[in-house]
Amino acid sequence: MVIIQGRPGRTKGTPLGGDKFKQELYMNRAEMAEMMRGLANEFEGGGRVEASYGGWTLGMTPNEPMMAEVRFDSEPGKREFEIRLTLKEFP
Repeated sequence: MVIIQGRPGRTKGTPLGGDKFKQELYMNRAEMAEMMRGLANEFEGGGRVEASYGGWTLGMTPNEPMMAEVRFDSEPGKREFEIRLTLKEFP
């Protein structure tokens, strides 16, 4: 299980029984690196992938292929690099 560190930002929904849940988390470099290493270990281990923050834990057994979307936006005075992972589980 990956224990996520950081400070909470906006939250949408609830992880307990809701259809949709979204939690923004703000981390320093060390916290981000630890989370990413933990996720990599979960992926390599096969089986269930779980992440926990505060009072909630979410998990699933993802099917392959998994998807990563990479985005880069560059505007005057603002650059943003985004990596989004999409995992799907089918019974």
